[in-house]
Amino acid sequence: MKMSAINEVVSLIANIGVIGSIVFLGLEMQQNTAMMQSQTRNSIVENQLSYYERVIDSIDFARVATAFRANGDAYEAGTAEDYQYSLYSLSQLRMWENEFYQYQIGLFDSDEFEARTNTWKRQISYANVNGIWTRVQDSFAPDFQIYLNEIIDEIS
Repeated sequence: MKMSAINEVVSLIANIGVIGSIVFLGLEMQQNTAMMQSQTRNSIVENQLSYYERVIDSIDFARVATAFRANGDAYEAGTAEDYQYSLYSLSQLRMWENEFYQYQIGLFDSDEFEARTNTWKRQISYANVNGIWTRVQDSFAPDFQIYLNEIIDEIS
């Protein structure tokens, strides 16, 4: 009987150890998720700042961007300025696709994502950016295409 009681105590201690390990693993996963969200947010901000620096660092490109925002036909198709602004807008669209993906996998909270989509609405309303989207949208993930097209329909 003594041996059986000892075995039960050892078994109980082992079970408590397993439960404690599972609780510890859950806490570690929570911390890991918070860290991933923080790193994702930081990466998105770095991408945004890099995007803005393209205009800040070049007065010539700032003039091109300003002209296109005022008039979607400011420069003829095929000009260096048209190509430059198209690539600039395409990089913005890729940044949005990444933000959408991060939100879809839960690394971007809904309030912050909604704030980002408000920016998208303002930017996609420019005729030139919208035109670029229309030309290249088939090179983006289908679920992002649907989402951005719903935003465009909403603001139209």
